[in-house]
Amino acid sequence: MKVLLISVENTLVCFGVRMISATLKREGWDTHILFLPREFNDIETAEEIDSIAEWVTALAPDIIGISLMSSHWRRAVNLTSAIHRLCRAPVVWGGIHPTIAPDECLEHADIVCVGEGEEPMVELIRALSAGETAESISNLWLRTPSGIVRNPPRDRKTHLDDLPYPDHDDETHTVRFRGRFSPVTEAVWRSYIPGFMDTHYVMSSRGCPHNCTYCCNSALREVTGGPYLRRRSPAHFVGEMIEIKNRFPHLKGFVFMDDSFFYGNTDWFVSFCTLYKTHIGLPFFCWANPAAVTADRIDMLAPAGLVGVHVGLESGSERISEDIYQRKVSLEQFYRCMDVLYTHRRQIGDIRVDVITDNPYETDEDVAATIRVLSYLKKPFFVGIVSLIFYPRTVLEQWAVRDGLVTGGNDALYNQEFFKYRPTMLNRLMRTVPKTPGSVIRFFLRHRSVRWGRVLFHIFYWGYFIGIRRQMMAVRRRVLLTYLALFERIMDPADVVKMRVSLIDF
Repeated sequence: MKVLLISVENTLVCFGVRMISATLKREGWDTHILFLPREFNDIETAEEIDSIAEWVTALAPDIIGISLMSSHWRRAVNLTSAIHRLCRAPVVWGGIHPTIAPDECLEHADIVCVGEGEEPMVELIRALSAGETAESISNLWLRTPSGIVRNPPRDRKTHLDDLPYPDHDDETHTVRFRGRFSPVTEAVWRSYIPGFMDTHYVMSSRGCPHNCTYCCNSALREVTGGPYLRRRSPAHFVGEMIEIKNRFPHLKGFVFMDDSFFYGNTDWFVSFCTLYKTHIGLPFFCWANPAAVTADRIDMLAPAGLVGVHVGLESGSERISEDIYQRKVSLEQFYRCMDVLYTHRRQIGDIRVDVITDNPYETDEDVAATIRVLSYLKKPFFVGIVSLIFYPRTVLEQWAVRDGLVTGGNDALYNQEFFKYRPTMLNRLMRTVPKTPGSVIRFFLRHRSVRWGRVLFHIFYWGYFIGIRRQMMAVRRRVLLTYLALFERIMDPADVVKMRVSLIDF
């Protein structure tokens, strides 16, 4: 059987389809991947959708899989509808959104995979190739002539080392690039790397040790049984990176996409650091919950190559953090984490604090509390601001429906982009924090309610921050990019990555 897997993510990272493809290829199935990278709310035209459906039909797959998150909903619906018009192959939906909203997805897909998909997809292909029914395969929901079949879930896979490395065999991969179907060349691959830093994305674990109400993890952990948080061995994790490094010789570093990389026992990190320094030796970035960041752990990771840590503050209001988001992180723990990272600022050049705004449960004073917390941090650091989205089946979405803040359903969600926060004075002030003295930030906070304070802030924001400063940044960017073009190949990869990070303007 010929299998086509389709990714509608906005990059070529695509862990889900790459893992499914690698698993199917290990079983000997003829498997292809089509990447359709596009921003979440950038919907294809009817002509583009028809072109994709015609390409799919020409490939003549026996089964088609589409991986999607909630923000991909409209694109997946349009694409599936067009494929159904031209192709008789069944369409399977998998990923986060089908896992937490399978009934909704089964209105469009022929089959929905609820939960992890490696084993169910292998069993599905085996059954179809043998002419057998797929109506008893755990994790699969199906539309049949006699109605909907909702098979029970299977426990999550415990031993991640049993899985193959994600599929990076570009010979069987195609990307729709600038309106054309193209092989995944190095130039195409580099054009879709977030942050233009020649980094590759990997994960050592599945699941998250935390259960924040706004996150899909609060919904996913309730779907199937078995341990939610699992981790690969250091040898298996580094082994994948060895293969990637050999395949991409110009690689400058790695990004670890674990929800919280710092959790786990010390022995795992000792082994990982030894293997990574020996076999990889490139700079890497990771995400961290502030409560897990300790001086001992940073002392191990920084010499191994750690150059960037993205820390989740989310809110500086203890009421919002504890009561609404249910994050078990105190401000004392957050400040201690930032102090530890600051002491290693020569090695860790990318310290980013992620915050959530546009929360209807917040008052202006809650937002001001977040800005105030940020204003006391030692520089340099970045702030990553995202707008709150009530993702389906999360705890926070259920509360918001109960409280009348959202109606349920996802019409608003499918039109939202979480990086596009509302242009309020407080949100704009938050954006300026990393580049502005803390005393100035707190001055604007104190006087935000009076007209002259707001006028003065807008003069500062539009005149200096957006106007003069942006021009200065543009000049600096041109100078550094010219320098990199001349000397990058002889520079230390860590210096290259740090320089590129400094060019990102949040």
